[in-house]
Amino acid sequence: MENGQKKQIKVAIIGYKLADGGLERVFANLTNLLHENGVEVHTIILESKFTYKYSGKLLVLGKYSKFVKYFKLKLYLKKNKIPQVIDFRYRINPLMEFLFLNYIYAKTKIIYTVHSSNLEEYFTSNKWIAAKILKNKIIAVSMGIHDKIQKKYNYNQTEVIYNAISKFETNQVNEIPFKFIVAVGRLVKLKQFLQLIESYSLSELPKKDFHLVIVGNGPELNKIKAKVSALKLTDFVHLVGYNENPIAYISQAHFLVLTSLYEGFPMVLLEALSLGTPVVSFNCESGPNEIIQDNFNGILVENQNFDELIDKMNTFVKDTILYQKCKKNAIESVSKFQESEILNQWLQILINGN
Repeated sequence: MENGQKKQIKVAIIGYKLADGGLERVFANLTNLLHENGVEVHTIILESKFTYKYSGKLLVLGKYSKFVKYFKLKLYLKKNKIPQVIDFRYRINPLMEFLFLNYIYAKTKIIYTVHSSNLEEYFTSNKWIAAKILKNKIIAVSMGIHDKIQKKYNYNQTEVIYNAISKFETNQVNEIPFKFIVAVGRLVKLKQFLQLIESYSLSELPKKDFHLVIVGNGPELNKIKAKVSALKLTDFVHLVGYNENPIAYISQAHFLVLTSLYEGFPMVLLEALSLGTPVVSFNCESGPNEIIQDNFNGILVENQNFDELIDKMNTFVKDTILYQKCKKNAIESVSKFQESEILNQWLQILINGN
């Protein structure tokens, strides 16, 4: 495609914010990817927070009341003659989604993205509204989500576009002066950091002088601090808070561990492997088994089996042959998630509608 043609594509990408989480990083990355390749991008956030690097013309609606912001969103789409939107929002409230479908997005091509296997977060619990949403283009970020949509709604038109690997700033990475494993994410029940700390305490890692670093903030922070204190692990478990660019921790970790109840397509696994760091993860719904090749670039653990998790964490510090094999294969194993592959899929959607 010629560059001139690319510049004719216009799209609004709409989400809540450009900060704090993996979904928000994917949102920001997509604005950058499309803008860098000639697409006219309008980046619209319904809240006020933006710390991630983004591209395109930014509209911030966070200071307005709910209905004022949606009225302004409608006016903006109309004034700027936006022909299509990529929607990153959660879609939980049926009445709100009726408003979006019939007023805010009226006469606009809608591309709905689905980032979690918890489908009611993206289709509401109302079957009639879900059916209306499904009349538009649906993009799932994993085959696991694709298959679940097909099974739940008897709908087979979902397209899968994986999240592209994030770009991190690699300069000014300070060396961390101890051996450690890392976990990254919001400190919420879904991520099960309390159970991870318990499992770590029961593993051989503390005895072998491997620390646990947890990168993230959230409402579970005080509970996690109390757990660390109760287990007398304050010298071994490090709560370093939120870091917009966690490369220093991920790149130097012995391995990254993921213990979520469920996921959509966990970017942190991609990011770790792209940096050459092997991973240990529950085979939870959905995403990990589309990224991890068991005993090739990491270890898949039976979903929610914390005893097995302890065993596999021990394995990765004792079995140096397996560990080095996974470390050697890590970067190449995620080559299919490079931006060029993802870009071509998005351009096909935006140009042709399929």
